[in-house]
Amino acid sequence: MSDMCFPILGTNIPTAIGRQNIIERMKASLTKPLPDHLQVTGARFAGKTVVLHELVNILSQDKNTYISVLMWDLGHKTPATDEQFLSAFAKKLASGLAENYPDYAELLHTSEDDLYADITEVLEVLKEEKKRVLMIMDGFDKPLENGKLTRNLWDQLRELAQLPSLRLITASRRRLRELIRNPQAQTSDFWNIFNSEPIHIGCFDDHDLNELLHKLPDMNFEEGAKSELWNESNGYPVLLLGILNILNNISSNGTVSSKNVCDAAILALTVLRDQLESLWSDCPAPSKDLFLHVIDKNSISKSGIAQSDIDHLIEKGFITQAGNKIQRPCRLLTNYLKDQSNECNALMRLFGTPDNYLSNMKSVFERRIDHITGIDPELKRYLERAIGDLPAYPNVFMTNIRGIVDRVFELIWAAELPCRKIPTDWLDYWESKDEKVDVLKSGFPQGGRRVLLLKLMTGTENCLPKALKISKTTFYLVNSVQSFGDFGQHQNGAIIDQGTAYAIFLLCLELVVTVTKEIN
Repeated sequence: MSDMCFPILGTNIPTAIGRQNIIERMKASLTKPLPDHLQVTGARFAGKTVVLHELVNILSQDKNTYISVLMWDLGHKTPATDEQFLSAFAKKLASGLAENYPDYAELLHTSEDDLYADITEVLEVLKEEKKRVLMIMDGFDKPLENGKLTRNLWDQLRELAQLPSLRLITASRRRLRELIRNPQAQTSDFWNIFNSEPIHIGCFDDHDLNELLHKLPDMNFEEGAKSELWNESNGYPVLLLGILNILNNISSNGTVSSKNVCDAAILALTVLRDQLESLWSDCPAPSKDLFLHVIDKNSISKSGIAQSDIDHLIEKGFITQAGNKIQRPCRLLTNYLKDQSNECNALMRLFGTPDNYLSNMKSVFERRIDHITGIDPELKRYLERAIGDLPAYPNVFMTNIRGIVDRVFELIWAAELPCRKIPTDWLDYWESKDEKVDVLKSGFPQGGRRVLLLKLMTGTENCLPKALKISKTTFYLVNSVQSFGDFGQHQNGAIIDQGTAYAIFLLCLELVVTVTKEIN
């Protein structure tokens, strides 16, 4: 497109249009006597950053509420450790204080010995002066992806956020608790400080559409044309704006008909193909299956369908929900998928090249997860997070294997040794068979010693099994996954091949399948 009335991608953040209800809701939460900490959610290309920049512009005009409103982009130069996070936090805070509090800004810039204490000192001073800073952390998914930020960091941030001089906003694609990778970090109370209802940024509404059309004053949209805008995009920003940009380029001034909109959408499909592909790839396999079902029936009942599968589609404008009905499949996406359909189900199309294999195996594994009847919810969440990191982030995936192993052992012990105590007669029996059990006598085993206990419980060449439910197959699976989990915590710069990561994930997946069958 030569001229874009509505910029979609680029280095500059466009001015927000519409979104009045969302912005007013955020403003109300942040300007009351005791402001909330907020989490903002929204799918890719929903316009989270655009809305947050508009919020910065609004709140920055009133220094009585916040002396500084800071936008911290965590999607770039993402901190990988606790120290890097606190250091970047301090520098961002210093930049907001430089004008009115240069001494404290300098302290934060030069702090080395105890950065957390210095940040606390500065915020305590602001508290005494009844001043407040707002820190907006955009792209908050990114630092959570690697699983290396510890509970200690989140506990420290919670202590800082308890001070009335600091308010926080996080922006991410999913709710914060769905993003936490580090099992220990999940237990931090930091996640409880945020308003329980996230501010969700999704599709434009009727008011937003009217605001957008006011930017095209020379075009008169018939009611049928407006209806077709919804049918094509369901109001999802990147899709709706793409169509409007095409209309702005090809339409002569005057009336815009429904046919004009449909013709523009056909042209927009070429421009928006990459965005549609990314949004479709972000949908888990059950949501994709649901969308194809809605295309086939046009409208279906939501009864018996997991709400999470519906939500993945609604938030991207792929479907709408009215009462108990799921309906109005996004026509742009429907046409995009039709372009793929001739070979869509062919093995050659799916796995004919290495790139195709890496792209499409993810959906195979997602469906396999859904096959597991009676799966522990926490284990399912670990698996979904793990496959979410593949194929793009194999090293990040490796860091999260330990969480799967730890949860598997918890379930095994609950089934076999609920008191977390090894029976004395077991130890005596194993010792009589010349098995080395000294390391098991000092307390219930942790880490790698858990594997030794499971090995003995499931039987050896010399000993009969003591476990009532867990099999030798499970031991061998656990033994392998535990080893990869240890490797994932100490990679030392190793390069993990994407195909290898898939193989390791399959090992984790089948371990969960086996354990689930045995304990149930």
